[in-house]
Amino acid sequence: MFFEASKSYPEIYTWVPFGPFSTKDNFLQWVETRVRIDPAVTLFAVLDKTSPDGEEKIAGLIGLLNTSPENLSTEIGFVLTLPPFQRTHVTTHAVGILLFWCLDELGMRRVQWQANEDNEKSWMAAEKLGFTKEMVKRWERALPLPKVSIPARSDARNEWGGRHTVVLAICWDNWGTVKENLKSRMDRH
Repeated sequence: MFFEASKSYPEIYTWVPFGPFSTKDNFLQWVETRVRIDPAVTLFAVLDKTSPDGEEKIAGLIGLLNTSPENLSTEIGFVLTLPPFQRTHVTTHAVGILLFWCLDELGMRRVQWQANEDNEKSWMAAEKLGFTKEMVKRWERALPLPKVSIPARSDARNEWGGRHTVVLAICWDNWGTVKENLKSRMDRH
């Protein structure tokens, strides 16, 4: 369902280290080798149920990554919203639902968000949702070219570029304030 809906929008993969996928089998192989085998990763389809005809439409993907039950922490990632649903209620609600679940139901202490430093739209969206910018980790990740990245220097992965990563988080000790603001944002739509 997501592969079919996303194949017309290869630009949604600009800031992530995977995709775009040329076939459904390539997409499913990525799901198998990156998501299904890793118990710290969960992937969700994002459905828009606001269509006047009542039809559910695939609006994107979102996941939880680097989940650590021992440390009561997780990361919201793989936030891929299809262009027809960008700048709508969809991302706010998808992230909001995960935050309420992680912090209220699962009792997580920390939910983080990471983004390429150059992907201002991503980390600014996180800030609007209540995440606090904590740091920029320089050269945190190697990225295959031609992904948007900093040019490589001569090293072991010189055919790859890299990225500086903005790290943001919501923690349990500021969740009360963030929760009220997020609930207001979600109620507007």
